[in-house]
Amino acid sequence: MSVIENPLQRAVACYSRGMLGEALRHVDAALTEGEIAADALELKGVILQMQGSHEAALRTLEHARQLQPLSMAAQLAIADCYCQRGDFEDGRSIYCELSERDDLPPTLMSCLAEGLGRLQEFDRARRVCELAVQHNPDCHAALYGVVFYMCRAGEPAEKSIPLVERLIDLAPRVFRYRMSLATLYGQQEEQEKAYLAIADASTDELHSVDCTCCVTRLIDLFAQFGDKERAAYCRCRMIEIASE
Repeated sequence: MSVIENPLQRAVACYSRGMLGEALRHVDAALTEGEIAADALELKGVILQMQGSHEAALRTLEHARQLQPLSMAAQLAIADCYCQRGDFEDGRSIYCELSERDDLPPTLMSCLAEGLGRLQEFDRARRVCELAVQHNPDCHAALYGVVFYMCRAGEPAEKSIPLVERLIDLAPRVFRYRMSLATLYGQQEEQEKAYLAIADASTDELHSVDCTCCVTRLIDLFAQFGDKERAAYCRCRMIEIASE
């Protein structure tokens, strides 16, 4: 096994394993030694952004950008820093430019979609998620992103229902997908289909719901179809949420 002697290489290795504190220590050592300053600064900025030190990350990434163009991962990081500081248009510009690229790594698509979504760029966020689905058709998280941003953009329920049914086929035990299907059917006044989507919910699945609006919808559905046991459990769950 080869020994990694370069501090920047050690930093990259730690970063790839999620050891952010250790990675930061090594990248600072690399900067102290004057090794590959631009790459080290970029990595440091990304790590600081992931740790929530947005102002320090922004200063570091802006310094790195003066030395060389930022990688796409670093562009996502600096866009988030701008938004955290309230410079939404600077962040929006970077996010929108990245959404137009055809060489965006699939590993960055979720982060990009979330950034666009926070800025209410719902159509762009949906297209990024659709691209992620093209790369991995069995990725239910990416498909859920498509549905989520379609709904946020105000698309009619009938457009989303087939996608949510596909979601349930991919991940039948993810309860929020069945909850989403029930919500969509409820919007179409198809109450029986809405109930059937969640009729076999276990207590563990019902306990996983922590949104009061969602629990209220569950109570109404279960009560409407005489499912007294689940309706009672959801009422108890509502009390639990209120006391948390």
